[in-house]
Amino acid sequence: MTRTVATATVLDGLRAHGNDYSAVERAFRARTGLALTAMALTGPAPTGPALAGPLDRMPEGISEPVSVVIATYNGARSLAGTLAGLESQLWRGFEVVVVDDGSDPPVRRAVLDAGAGLTVPVTVVRNSVSLGAGAARNIGLTVARGSTVIFLDDDMRVPRTMTGLLALRQQHTEGCLFTGFRDDTGPDVFFAPDGVHTPRIERDWRWISDRGGDRYLLTTADRDVPRCDRTSFELVKESRYYKDFGRGRVIGFWDLPGMVSSHSLCAKRADAVAVGGFPEEYATRWGAEDLAFGALMAASGIFVVPAPEWVSFHLRHEGRRVPRAVERARLEQAFDRYRRMLRRPLTERRFPRHRLRRTAAAGRQGVECYELVP
Repeated sequence: MTRTVATATVLDGLRAHGNDYSAVERAFRARTGLALTAMALTGPAPTGPALAGPLDRMPEGISEPVSVVIATYNGARSLAGTLAGLESQLWRGFEVVVVDDGSDPPVRRAVLDAGAGLTVPVTVVRNSVSLGAGAARNIGLTVARGSTVIFLDDDMRVPRTMTGLLALRQQHTEGCLFTGFRDDTGPDVFFAPDGVHTPRIERDWRWISDRGGDRYLLTTADRDVPRCDRTSFELVKESRYYKDFGRGRVIGFWDLPGMVSSHSLCAKRADAVAVGGFPEEYATRWGAEDLAFGALMAASGIFVVPAPEWVSFHLRHEGRRVPRAVERARLEQAFDRYRRMLRRPLTERRFPRHRLRRTAAAGRQGVECYELVP
């Protein structure tokens, strides 16, 4: 008689793995003398269980190869601010990969103009037709040369310490997905010179949230999560910087994958490829591919760790507002796809193969251009 062996699903993996990365913290402190979740160069570092205090300079000896991947769709204006933030980085051992997901007009010229001050390698990949955020990020992963990849949206003005401190973390840890935070703002602040304004972590909903009573924001795997009447949460602190979020634990309406947002993510390239990258089945519809990516990583035993000093200004797009009912319907569709994915075998996903070809010279030294082969 043949025995049937059940294949572990993504949900099984989420329930089996904890997220207590205390041992990683201790090893990181032993190697660097720094606290994994409390590093800052200037000003007070966010309070936390492992506070080491602010740093007075960028640590020496950072050698981790880093690729910064930015997926964009008709985002040339905000992309200029994102590239400006990368120009000001204190540590320069990184490359920039911009994936133009079917923008009209193409963003290549905008990248050349806005990134004229970048002294790091730049690669621009053009998709003639929009494939969606998940596919665009996977194409960036395909091109990326760094062993560490930082994913950014095209409307994030990052702090000048971002690349260096994330490279330091990844250089001295294994199996960690680091998440950043955002402070929504308008164009006057977003496009201001660096140092004029300081983003505040408490404006990110994961730090202080008052959205607990909104049923449509449910992101957990279980539709029947117990009712929660609370309307205010401090998710980072309540979960001990995500350590208590493992094994399927829920706080209010949120679980560990819900802490993962694609606007600011940092992972080892090999880890991201091993889980199949970002799910592409969401195509151009309203996303949740970042939520799914977080679930795949956590279910594979990757720790999800906040980087509290990584707070970026996010440009509000006033003209993109949609009716609340439409937003609700899109989110519900995305979450339905997400929950179906959670019940599939964890091992069935494979990293998509995207064929690229090099195009004519970009017109500036240090810039390479590619296009997706249909």
